[in-house]
Amino acid sequence: MNNAENLIETIEKIEDARKIFPVTESCVYLDSAHYSQYSLETNRRLVNFINEFTYTNKNLSTFVNKKADVLKEKIAKIINAGKENIIITGSTTHGLNIFANGINLKAGERVAFADSEFPAVVYPWLNQNKLKGTEYVYIPSENGKIRLEDIESIITENNVKVLTISSVEFLGFRNNLSEISRICTENNCILLVDAIQSLGVCPMDVQKYKIDFLAAGAQKWMMSPAGIGFAYISDRMRSVIVPTYASTSVIKYDFKNFLEYELNFRDDASAYENSTHNCLGMIGLESTMDLFLKIGVQNIFSHIIGLLDEFISGIDLKKYNIESSLKQENRSNILIFSHKERNRNDEIQKYLESKKIFIALREGFLRVSPHLFNNAADIRIFLKELNGI
Repeated sequence: MNNAENLIETIEKIEDARKIFPVTESCVYLDSAHYSQYSLETNRRLVNFINEFTYTNKNLSTFVNKKADVLKEKIAKIINAGKENIIITGSTTHGLNIFANGINLKAGERVAFADSEFPAVVYPWLNQNKLKGTEYVYIPSENGKIRLEDIESIITENNVKVLTISSVEFLGFRNNLSEISRICTENNCILLVDAIQSLGVCPMDVQKYKIDFLAAGAQKWMMSPAGIGFAYISDRMRSVIVPTYASTSVIKYDFKNFLEYELNFRDDASAYENSTHNCLGMIGLESTMDLFLKIGVQNIFSHIIGLLDEFISGIDLKKYNIESSLKQENRSNILIFSHKERNRNDEIQKYLESKKIFIALREGFLRVSPHLFNNAADIRIFLKELNGI
């Protein structure tokens, strides 16, 4: 491979992406909701930087600052935001905690989240309950499915100040952000979105959905090193969320006069950041952003839905139940299903793994989550083994 060759430039359509993901040669990997592998282009960029920094006196500070600026611009394009509204973080949890720690909720004021949310959504608010007396209420769900009427009734009946919800739940249910945004607006409720299970593979528009704050990590669908992520903060939230982490890089400091101490936070979203950025993480994340921008998020989403459609049409319904909602507005990049004898799901997941077919077991359900590098042949191999059990 030529170290100067940008492999993303060789991709013309989504089917071409498979050739830069060598994981497809060693197994059938259908578990991107857990984590996902690097592309050859990401590998090339990481290796090139490591070699350059190992053997030369590359100015790390300058490189990191420039990389963060470029990366924010590309992230902003993916979610329809301004780069001044993007915060580089270490994870989804980091971003959610920026919000939870920074908002001035009084003791007794309430936040809401579903009773089937991933723990990263829940624990920041349990902590705020302990620290400040902020209260929380659960929105009921069924196998990860959340009804809009339950969201609305919980918010209105409890005077909820903040709704925290995943755009796509870890059990695969895609929430209707248009309707949820309407409910929040009508009830003066702040909308906080966990987008780790959707960013880059499900269309996202923070302006259209009037999202106040969004957080995502990059080790799953964004196929990047662990320890990198980002958050979006709307303009109106800048006056609501206070920075709770102070470091040199988030302050308007004078590089030539470090000892002139003045706590004067930057004017954009970088005021909420966490000192020195994860350099290798940003390199990996930019590589994936370039790939997503080249192919188009809507095209990626359509590709994944097509693969899941093939799975749905081929699964033996005498043996298995599809547990995910198949309503168009709730379809996502993740699908859960179960053997009719649900206690066999663990055995089935382990059997498939022995055949080098990787899916997940979550809350007793089997979970399949293909990505842009998967194809119909992967689904057929998967179905042959699954239906043969």
